[in-house]
Amino acid sequence: MMSKLLKQTRRYLSIYWLLCKNSFMAEMEYRINFLFGAVIEIAYLAIKLLYVLVVYRAGVKVNGLTPDGILLCVGSFTFMTGIYSLFFYSNFTRLPGHIRNGTLDMMMTKPVSLQFLATLQRLNFGFSSTNIVAGIIIIVIAWKRLELPLTLANIGMYTVFTFCGIVLNYVLFLLPSLLTFWTVQSKGINEASTLIWEMNHMPMNIYGKSIQFVGSFLLPVFLISNYSPFYVLERLSIGKMLWGLAAPVLFLIVSRLLWKRALRSYTSASS
Repeated sequence: MMSKLLKQTRRYLSIYWLLCKNSFMAEMEYRINFLFGAVIEIAYLAIKLLYVLVVYRAGVKVNGLTPDGILLCVGSFTFMTGIYSLFFYSNFTRLPGHIRNGTLDMMMTKPVSLQFLATLQRLNFGFSSTNIVAGIIIIVIAWKRLELPLTLANIGMYTVFTFCGIVLNYVLFLLPSLLTFWTVQSKGINEASTLIWEMNHMPMNIYGKSIQFVGSFLLPVFLISNYSPFYVLERLSIGKMLWGLAAPVLFLIVSRLLWKRALRSYTSASS
């Protein structure tokens, strides 16, 4: 059983590596688009950093979070924005087109998981590279300003919660995309997803307790980019740590079940 699982894992990693190379080569055919995407993201990043600049100039704390702590959260959000743009966003926005145009039918004939192929097929390097690099730089700067110790626990758990955030990033924003199996009106769904994502551009402490509860437990978008910096800032209780580790597994199961339910409602465009 274990050997079969390892074999399947190696197979999918090999396939995904090929998808990565194909996506990169496709973007390099139109280098101007790649550079244009990077420039746009730099402009968006500058706007995000203006919020932090205002906080530094005012010198205020947000529910006990210092400006340097806010900077760490912004860096984490910026990095996760790059991850979201790189792996997931373009695939989720293309899903309605696959359903309407019948290209999902072709994917069904491939000897791999349909969900894997439909939701992870394409990578977008142009819009993501700037945010990933800038996010790492901001995290390093904030970490040093906060004088946080570079212990194995801090680095390890920051990495673990970041990985959990990536998993949640995938499953939470796949869920609204699944509505396109029942409706062709996908523009509003994409806009709603973007608004929900942008709620993370500042720490969740800026919101009231009711919004924090919804964003942490019912639709845990705040876990994506808040829990990793909050851990090293010692602002997570044991209960929240356990939830931060359990939520990705729970919502991954839910998303898988809903994907199967959505497929049962799918009507082939070529039929």
